[in-house]
Amino acid sequence: MENPQRFVYGISDRKVGGLDIQAPDGTIAPVYPSQLAGKDIPEPFKSEPTGGSGVRMHHKFVVIDFDKPTARVYLGSYNFSTTADTKNGENLVLIRDRRVAVSYAVEALSMFDHYLFRVLQADAKSQRKTLDLALPPKGGESPWWEEDYTDPRKIRDRQLFK
Repeated sequence: MENPQRFVYGISDRKVGGLDIQAPDGTIAPVYPSQLAGKDIPEPFKSEPTGGSGVRMHHKFVVIDFDKPTARVYLGSYNFSTTADTKNGENLVLIRDRRVAVSYAVEALSMFDHYLFRVLQADAKSQRKTLDLALPPKGGESPWWEEDYTDPRKIRDRQLFK
């Protein structure tokens, strides 16, 4: 993750310490399943099932080099944990196919963005802040998207996903 040429995102099943995953703004904080909450949430999100403990996904996969000929996806019942390595009978499948890796990368980004918004919404509520859409710039103001063309990490991400 310390290599600026590497694009690293991730999701955990809950907010935990010791899991160093990068968010789109470059901060190190895992994204985890979170239910939208509040009285102003529109349907169908307001009636969204919580899944008992709040976890509504069970995807386990890693995508590597989706944009290169060396693209691959690891998936299966493997939990990417010490217990999975040493105690459980887990399976892990390796698929070496760029089209498959791109498909999994698209799904991963979709899931990440989906839950990142929910985590930000929950954090804003607990910090008594509001989430507002950025307005177009007025004369002389810098546009909110300027950093996408000036920040080296955001330039790389924008070019990677063009």
